[in-house]
Amino acid sequence: MIKKGSLLILYSTSDGKKFFVKNEETSFSTHLGIVNITDNLEYGVSIKTHTGNSFIVLRPTLDEIIMKIKRHTQILYPKDIGYILLKLGLRDGDTVVEAGTGSGALTISLAYAVSPSGKVFSYEKRKDFLEKAYKNILLSGFQDNVVLKNSDVYENGFDENSVDAVFLDLKEPETLIEKSYNVLKTGGMLGILVPTTNQVSSVLKRIQDFNFNDIEVSEIMIRKYKLVPERLRPEDTMVGHTGYLLFARKMI
Repeated sequence: MIKKGSLLILYSTSDGKKFFVKNEETSFSTHLGIVNITDNLEYGVSIKTHTGNSFIVLRPTLDEIIMKIKRHTQILYPKDIGYILLKLGLRDGDTVVEAGTGSGALTISLAYAVSPSGKVFSYEKRKDFLEKAYKNILLSGFQDNVVLKNSDVYENGFDENSVDAVFLDLKEPETLIEKSYNVLKTGGMLGILVPTTNQVSSVLKRIQDFNFNDIEVSEIMIRKYKLVPERLRPEDTMVGHTGYLLFARKMI
């Protein structure tokens, strides 16, 4: 049985459209009719609208949640987020500091990785961004694992100490290397996203002033294929460059 308040997907069997619904509503209106949301729903079951159209109840994946959220800034794509979570080595109970909340896509993903008992402390200078991001985090259901902070980290730095990972997604990350180093526990991971190579160079020059090791710079690309077995070939368009990722581990 699906827990009350959980996010679920209604998947149309006729046209493949997906609708996100919280399991606390009594009904939901779609282009194919009204769906009654009962108390004993289970994932995988088929339910019908008042017009007889069928929907499958599904548990949303992290990928679907991220691509569904409302964007007021450019979000990190799943292709980058998956690698970030692996490189930061996050697990249940970890503490993460994020600078640059944006629309909250990475914030949600970090919370997913450290849940149910971990915490993500996310800093954002713009209050309007923070308020919009909070709505996205509420949609995901991970609000208990996130602490949002309206603060300028360039001036104020971070409040936390001995954290497992820090991720920087802002314009001048090289100016926050020292602050990040100071709050990381030994062996903790630093992750950075920047859009240009000259920014990567600036970070690499600054990071040499501290005892970081296992330094890596990478770029992730993904190419999807058309689903026609007789004419299998790549899609005409693809998501190419979205940013450069830099990772480093704090050493003694």
